[in-house]
Amino acid sequence: MADNNTTTNNSTNNSSSSTLIRVGGVPEHFNYPWKIAQQRGLFSKHGVEIEWHEQKEGTGQMIQNLKARKVDIIIALTEGIVADIAKGSEMRLISSYVESPLCWAISTGKDSPFNSIEDLKGHKFGISRLTSGSHLMAFVLASQRGWNPETDISFEIKGSFENLRNSLNDNSTAAFMWETFTTKPYHDSGEIRRIGDITTPWPCFMIAALKSVLDSHTEAIHSVLNAVREACQIFHSESSAMPKIIASVYQLKPEDAEQWYSNVKITASKVISEAGLERALTTLHETKVIPTADVPLQSLFDPRFAELGLDIKFVKLYHKPELVIRTYNELRAAGLSKGKVNFRDLIPIDQKHHYHGTDAVDLAIRFTNLNKDSSVISLGSGLGGPARYISGVLGCQVLAIELQEDLHQTASELTNKSDLSKSVHHISGDFLQIATHLKNDAYDANVSWLTLVHIPDRDKLFKLSNNVLKPGGYFYVEDFYELHPLTDEEKKVLKEDVFCRYLPTLDQFRSQLENAGFELIQVTELTEDWREYTADRVRKFDEDKAQFVKIHSEDIFDGLHYFYNRIAQLYAGGNLGGVRVVAQKKNS
Repeated sequence: MADNNTTTNNSTNNSSSSTLIRVGGVPEHFNYPWKIAQQRGLFSKHGVEIEWHEQKEGTGQMIQNLKARKVDIIIALTEGIVADIAKGSEMRLISSYVESPLCWAISTGKDSPFNSIEDLKGHKFGISRLTSGSHLMAFVLASQRGWNPETDISFEIKGSFENLRNSLNDNSTAAFMWETFTTKPYHDSGEIRRIGDITTPWPCFMIAALKSVLDSHTEAIHSVLNAVREACQIFHSESSAMPKIIASVYQLKPEDAEQWYSNVKITASKVISEAGLERALTTLHETKVIPTADVPLQSLFDPRFAELGLDIKFVKLYHKPELVIRTYNELRAAGLSKGKVNFRDLIPIDQKHHYHGTDAVDLAIRFTNLNKDSSVISLGSGLGGPARYISGVLGCQVLAIELQEDLHQTASELTNKSDLSKSVHHISGDFLQIATHLKNDAYDANVSWLTLVHIPDRDKLFKLSNNVLKPGGYFYVEDFYELHPLTDEEKKVLKEDVFCRYLPTLDQFRSQLENAGFELIQVTELTEDWREYTADRVRKFDEDKAQFVKIHSEDIFDGLHYFYNRIAQLYAGGNLGGVRVVAQKKNS
């Protein structure tokens, strides 16, 4: 994978008998697993030969070259591939590649009057071209913020990245959006200023090919994908060496390479996110790139190579950014959308996504003996309300870990607004992966509310939690359990509407914690309390509908009402239980 615009061959000992597959991709750090596969002979191992074609001009060029039969498969931006297929091309997705989203920095001029994303409402965004990523992501930003895309955002085409940067300082645009690490050198130099960021609400890179090529080279392309999947495993397993290699090969600052590596998830998985595809189609339709979002998902991929998979974004509560939009709308309605705030000002907004708000957090503080010197993990931190409250009240350090990138970014912004960024630190990702990189015996408590319900591998979760806690450290949990055997319908609701694929009985809950090295300090039955709470939440939500819709919209009301009602129905059925568990890591 040399830095050229033509090809690089993968040399193999049996190249004469191997099928040659030509691969197109950008010369960026995302594609380093392909270099690993070449350097370590993985393509040869799987009986295939590749020829790498570097595509410096990106996704548009790759799609053109694919159709011109200059390459056989491409690794390109999800939205570009999906748009082309939706318009009727014979290209098909054959694999996810980078499952994590792409982070876009939001930049403004070095001397501009704009100091926050909310300041940009009603102003002009620079874009490279219509339907480009910079254009699509500006619409995503407007959607998440609850802005009117017809009146609150406008665009000016600037073409090149250099022209976009210049437009900020000649005041012809207020802001533009571009990939974070590409933009960072210009933030570091002071040429432009970063005032925020946003991530794609879909996996950022996927692999695609033409149907005719898939028909004629089915086995060889399977072999290519298998080799790359093996390389992806190496890429993530050699975590001590990989950031330094990335920094050297792609001329990144070591700290930038480390940050990128710690957040990226490259798998080349055959499983493609159903929710991600639907969100991409919706955004492409809203930006008039495609005439309709009503495109059968089955038409986007080849089932010989890929399959649809459900992730947490499939759940109706998270499928669209209702929680994020609701948060920004409520900040605006309360007069808190601009400037700094006290963390207590946010309590009516950021403490409503777990039961009983700050009363529940106060219990956690008391039962885990937290104080100003404590170091705390907030597991499944959501919009960051409990993390900010714990740190704000006590002055202690809190690490907030959240799987969903849009919630994580919103939480980070609220923490910055609250001037708590020195004590509350946000990380986006899967705790089961992140915990393997955390220091063992380092934290006084790991606290969570209604998060374990999303994590089926409890044995691994509890073991990793035990590892990172100090001897005598606390694991505090409020969550669901199976009180009585669930009906098939209840299991379906939990899976599809709550993203719960496994629910233990209370005895199983206890034994899993004890097997991981915890001593149970307190187990408190909350089922009846939560049954009343969830029913009352639906009733109050119905009563306040008119005011809610006035601030938000009918669609957001319907989405939240559906979820709240489903949970209330589950508790009313008598089989779902709620529990508070306080466990302590054994000293020995």
